[in-house]
Amino acid sequence: MTLLSTAQTQKRDPQKTRDDWIVAALSALIEEGIEGVRILKLSKSLGVTRGSFYWHFENLDELLSAMVAEWRVRNTGIMLDVLEQSKTLEDGVLDLFAVWVDHSKFMPLLDQAIRDWGRRSDDIQALVSQEDDNRIAAISAFYQRHGYEKIEAFVRARVIYFTQLSYYALVGSEPFEKRKEYLETYFHCFTGRSISAQASEAFFSRILGQKAPS
Repeated sequence: MTLLSTAQTQKRDPQKTRDDWIVAALSALIEEGIEGVRILKLSKSLGVTRGSFYWHFENLDELLSAMVAEWRVRNTGIMLDVLEQSKTLEDGVLDLFAVWVDHSKFMPLLDQAIRDWGRRSDDIQALVSQEDDNRIAAISAFYQRHGYEKIEAFVRARVIYFTQLSYYALVGSEPFEKRKEYLETYFHCFTGRSISAQASEAFFSRILGQKAPS
């Protein structure tokens, strides 16, 4: 295939950005799996020619790499950020909960789509495993900062993280009021400590001020 010259591409590119292509590719991945991430198919969904793609990417592999990078920034990065910024045990655990119920921040469907892609690609599976390790390591380090011994911190990190992944995979949606009833017990299960009424009230005020949880 002969790539369009810079002049030709620039002339035919109707103001679609690199990010537009990445967003479209991630949407296709979520809806159709990796088989749906094809240049011609994406160009049709964006209403542009294939030449627009080559204005932003050298080839499909570069787009695939950009998709993985976006997933890592969005889904791993947000978790690491809240854990690093939290000042107390309650803050960190509740901030994680807040991220996980706000799908404009952490995208569970994207996480599941990347994992499904990993079942078809050893390279992607290796990246998924590395990201899981990074997330667990961050949660474990957070627990250690708040007085937990290394092994206990690691096990608690795995419990809270794997529980959330399983919730996405198995439960789907659940009435928020029902989930609200479980907060104190979940917190105690994940930390071995009780949550203060003040922290619980502040958490629900913050969550209810965001988009309705799903």
